[in-house]
Amino acid sequence: MKKNKTYFLVIGIIICFVFVIIGNKMVSATVTTDLEKLAEAIKNEKGKITGWSLYTRETIDISSNEEWLAQVQRVKKQYPAYDWKLSTENDELIASGFSKKRDYVETIKILSTPTKNQPQSYLIYEVKGTVWNNQIGIKINKRISEKMEVLFKQKPVVFSCIKGEFSDKIDKVLSSKLSNLMTSLKAKEEEALMEKDFYSISAYSSKLEQSIPTRNHSMNMQIGLRKKGLGANTSIVIGTPIITIEY
Repeated sequence: MKKNKTYFLVIGIIICFVFVIIGNKMVSATVTTDLEKLAEAIKNEKGKITGWSLYTRETIDISSNEEWLAQVQRVKKQYPAYDWKLSTENDELIASGFSKKRDYVETIKILSTPTKNQPQSYLIYEVKGTVWNNQIGIKINKRISEKMEVLFKQKPVVFSCIKGEFSDKIDKVLSSKLSNLMTSLKAKEEEALMEKDFYSISAYSSKLEQSIPTRNHSMNMQIGLRKKGLGANTSIVIGTPIITIEY
């Protein structure tokens, strides 16, 4: 009887240990983006969200067209429901898979660029949309966590970008809303560029998770402000660790 109790105790410990390991793996696989923080900062200043995107990529080892095609087939097999297209642009081989949902569009690309020695190849994942709310944020965190777990061998940097606009002239946005936005993100200005109807700032925010190394200082956020059209509106783009979209 004593042996049976010891046996069941050991089995129970093993089961608990397995669940802890699985739980830790699930937690480590979860990716939290910075989009929620960027969106909240814009909304707090009465701004309107007009678009957002997440982008990440990883270098892959491909030395021939045959290996590139084999890589494409592997990824297509993983995501057969995507709409896949093959193309060539300036000697680049590009395989693009698209999946359009109600709130966002996902894109997977396998890109190979010829060089002197061997092709430089990348596996790219991007998801973007025009509407943002908490429910979409939950969906996106889940989607990108799944992609990071299945697509990539390492854990590449996730670039988050959000676009919006203010119903104020750029000088008023610069004098009040930008300062409040920087404060809410606990951001410190590192560099700035100002031109007529355009303002760009590089900063470091202690609230943002993603970052990239730089030569002279720490930086993990960029903000771009631009006068929009002939009216009084101002467009804004915030990216972490840098802006990866046109603005």
